[in-house]
Amino acid sequence: MTDHDHPQKSHFSGVFHRASETYDTVGVDFFSPLAAALVARASLEPGMCVLDLGTGRGAALRAAADAVGSTGEVHGVDLAPGMVERTSRDVAGLPHVSVSLGDADHPPARTDGWDAVIASFVLFFLPDPVGAATRVRSVLRPGGAFMVSTFDAPDERWKVVEAAVRPYWPPTDVPSHPSQLSSFATVASTEDLLHQAGYADITTEVVAHVNVYTDVDQWLAWTWSAGARVIWERVPEADRDAALAAGAEAAARLADADGLLRERFAVRLTRAVAP
Repeated sequence: MTDHDHPQKSHFSGVFHRASETYDTVGVDFFSPLAAALVARASLEPGMCVLDLGTGRGAALRAAADAVGSTGEVHGVDLAPGMVERTSRDVAGLPHVSVSLGDADHPPARTDGWDAVIASFVLFFLPDPVGAATRVRSVLRPGGAFMVSTFDAPDERWKVVEAAVRPYWPPTDVPSHPSQLSSFATVASTEDLLHQAGYADITTEVVAHVNVYTDVDQWLAWTWSAGARVIWERVPEADRDAALAAGAEAAARLADADGLLRERFAVRLTRAVAP
């Protein structure tokens, strides 16, 4: 088995390949505003060269492309073939933007180094985050920025949905949320990971974001279209209809007086500098 075939990476590349058809297309405004906020912290300038890891459907890719302009260069890599195929079509008219199949764990080098590397909701999916961050540092130019977004603690109200679905999961010690991983449990632990990888001038801003779902059906569509898809794929297929019904019933009880469902996210935007 090669490192690129690591079971964890194979699992998540499959999840996101299956999600790629509807990823960021179900009418829930999540990835674009948070990618824009992360890119803004990078302080990109026209003409800079930027690498986007785990580019997905290109929310951060497009924000970076706007920031560096036509004199810059932005390249995105993703392990999910469906993401690469669809995002490549989306950016086909932008000559300074490219997308290829690639592993965020082993970022492609550039002769003069990248001015910035962006990892929007990516680092916690990798089997060795410190090693991955170290390899990112090696492809950055001195003074280049590594921009990382991670999740803070989830919305307490929505834990009733996990409680409703959990009985259908096989026994596992896999955390149900990235913030349950020790390296990503707190701002301090996330920053310490980057210190271990050799970065300096590490700062984090925690921003609030609210997903608004018109109804339970849109919430279900959102979960199937993003990383939350693992909620359902963890359930054996024979039990999936029952798990979906239980999750939907629990979610329906969270509707506000106007009938909308609101899920609150706290997202860490971390900037680290390559010495």
